[in-house]
Amino acid sequence: MSSNESLLQEVRERRLLIHRCDAWLFELVEPFIGQRVLEVGCGLGNLTRHLLDRELVVAIDVSEASVAHVNVAYAHYPNVHAVICDVTDVAFLSLKRYLFDTAVSLNVFEHIEDDGLALQRICEVLVPTGQLILIVPAHAYLYGDMDRSIGHLRRYTRKELALKLRQSGFKVCTQRYVNAVGALGWFINGRVLRCQVPPVVQLKLFNRLMPLVMALESRLEVPFGLSLLSVSERVR
Repeated sequence: MSSNESLLQEVRERRLLIHRCDAWLFELVEPFIGQRVLEVGCGLGNLTRHLLDRELVVAIDVSEASVAHVNVAYAHYPNVHAVICDVTDVAFLSLKRYLFDTAVSLNVFEHIEDDGLALQRICEVLVPTGQLILIVPAHAYLYGDMDRSIGHLRRYTRKELALKLRQSGFKVCTQRYVNAVGALGWFINGRVLRCQVPPVVQLKLFNRLMPLVMALESRLEVPFGLSLLSVSERVR
């Protein structure tokens, strides 16, 4: 395992400390999720566990360990299947047979070198008018040591992501920045303190503050955030 892969795995494990944040992100995307779901980049199943009531969930990841973990964790759910697959590989197109009405990917596209090709592939496996839900890191000015250490190739702006989506066959339905508090913490840790992974103590504190963050961002649209949420519809 490379240094980047090791740090990424550490971040995935530490993310379990902010389960309230993951629950909040699911609340934001849940209204757009249908019954036949493709999850691109399942990791340790942080999102998968919220999808157990769907008709079908096919969770893919390039990590054998992650896929094995999800398959073991949800072995008693016949509607959930995790498979090793690269979204940019032509073999990915074989998943079209599942007739997905939704594709969802949380904090994955920043790791994909050819993200435009990945978007095109997803467009091809969705049914007409199928929905693509993305959460990606936002704002290039937040890019720092934590991004580099865990293999982030980029952070996105609304304009950049919208253009890539349109070029790949999607119509953008909604976009919004989320988690302004997290953005401040990421800037301080990654750009000022030059940490490689988020500190455990801060993650635990942030998890406790989540109700306040959720209440704030439910009442107003923040002009910046740690992440960018995008919902798009296949149009071709």
